[in-house]
Amino acid sequence: MVSGLMMTLEMTPKINGMVRRTLFNQIRQSLMIHTQVEEEIFYPAVRNLVFGGEGSKIDEAYREHQTMKDILNHMATMDAVSDEFDGKLAELKKTIQHHVNEEEKDMFPLATYRMSTERLEEIGQKMHDRKINLKTQMAA
Repeated sequence: MVSGLMMTLEMTPKINGMVRRTLFNQIRQSLMIHTQVEEEIFYPAVRNLVFGGEGSKIDEAYREHQTMKDILNHMATMDAVSDEFDGKLAELKKTIQHHVNEEEKDMFPLATYRMSTERLEEIGQKMHDRKINLKTQMAA
């Protein structure tokens, strides 16, 4: 969903500042919820599976989340039609792509290999429920 919103934001002309701001706010909310859920549920579960140096991948994921949050918070203070905003959007997109690639290459295979199907489903359900809870909290 976020990649679609980002693509739409990139294609939205600068003359549509309000639309650009709305799209950014949707991206920001989705990413903030996603990172919080991963940090609360998925990363601790994966950390319990790792040995020695493998934990550094999880530490890196937390750092990447913080980088994304920092970029999002900076962008929230910027004019959505500025060139600086577009530059930060490109930086955010690059950071997200790197993060997703790392998760798909390292963490997801680790979880799949070392967790039972039941445990994976349990974690997935917890993450889903927590996302709904956070969306409800934000809407209130």
